[in-house]
Amino acid sequence: MKKVFPLILGLTVLLAACGPKAAPTIDAASVQASAVAMAFTMAAQTQAALPTATATLPPTETPTLAPPSPTFALPTFPSVLPTATTSASGDPCNSLMAPNPGGPKSNLLIDNRTKAAINLSLWLSPTPFSCGYARLPTIASKGSYMASLPEGCYYPAVYINDPKKQRSLSGPSFCIHSTDKITLVVDYTGFKVLYP
Repeated sequence: MKKVFPLILGLTVLLAACGPKAAPTIDAASVQASAVAMAFTMAAQTQAALPTATATLPPTETPTLAPPSPTFALPTFPSVLPTATTSASGDPCNSLMAPNPGGPKSNLLIDNRTKAAINLSLWLSPTPFSCGYARLPTIASKGSYMASLPEGCYYPAVYINDPKKQRSLSGPSFCIHSTDKITLVVDYTGFKVLYP
């Protein structure tokens, strides 16, 4: 029996080593820390997804009493003043020129030497009477158009509607005066200004 006891003891130790292990214990403090971290993360994500609030201004009050009118005389201005239309930006030079701008006029002959109709735009640099884009009709292939425009400096841009050679061209700027008889030639290479 003395020989069997150490053998049983050895087998018991080996079998005990192969048995199931005890389940790990979970610390309550780490579970709570994980839950708090997840809650803060979800709250931050919810706040990031919300649209930003815009400040609303209170309505402006309209005065009920009219201010006293001045008794001094105002200076007189010329009877012909520009009546240009304004663009959304409020700049009258970044829109169409007024239909009948004041100031001296000059005739400009536009000669289309392309094989297609053209859409021409002329932008007038600011003058005392007008500025902005001149209203011009489409000019037919090999056609011409006489435009009566306020004198000043213009920057041309054209779109050539040729299906084989469509293109957009612009510049250089040129100036016209009331006594000039200038021809603006448009071809596939650009513009040529012919002075008399």
